[in-house]
Amino acid sequence: MTKDFAGVAVPLAVACFVLTLPSGLVSGIRGGIAGALAASGSADPTVLALINGGGSLISYFVSMVAQAFVLGGVVQFSLRVARGEKPDFGVVFSGGRFFAPMLGATILYSLGVSIGILACIVPGIFLYAGWVAYSAFIVDKGLPAVDALKASWQATTPHRTNIIVYGVLSFLVGIAGALACCIGALLVSFPVLMIGNAYLYLKLIGEQPRLPSA
Repeated sequence: MTKDFAGVAVPLAVACFVLTLPSGLVSGIRGGIAGALAASGSADPTVLALINGGGSLISYFVSMVAQAFVLGGVVQFSLRVARGEKPDFGVVFSGGRFFAPMLGATILYSLGVSIGILACIVPGIFLYAGWVAYSAFIVDKGLPAVDALKASWQATTPHRTNIIVYGVLSFLVGIAGALACCIGALLVSFPVLMIGNAYLYLKLIGEQPRLPSA
């Protein structure tokens, strides 16, 4: 990123913005409806709870669909950067062909890690470490959803402790970006983590990452 901020960080930041926009719009609409009803006093608490709960569920699925559509291009872009290439801006939005397997794997990943986090946190961290490379296996190897999760699990097994440490550091990077009025998350944290994940994947498959133009 420091070698070519405009060519590496900016495309990933734009993709991140596009990725979060649909669920943000749904959440805004839900909040506006709930706020208007609460202000008018015409809705009982049950109706407001249904609006908030249903809106949250819709926002979650919209987020999954948007992530599945954009993530393929983001991963492809990041892998090219980690391999020393200089991909065009449009690569971040070229992942549509990976949509179906990415959606299936993303839903399974999200549900598994979320349930694991609720079950005393540790199982969620363990699942994260095992499945961290699933999206790269989909993009780079053309694997379907379940096979990508299995491949990631097998590849990460000998390195699980190091990947857990990487996950903790990634969490801190994300927190730091969020504290910087979320601008840091958009322009720095997200690009750093995407390139970091690509670097990690290449190391897992025995390929040496290279800096662009190195």
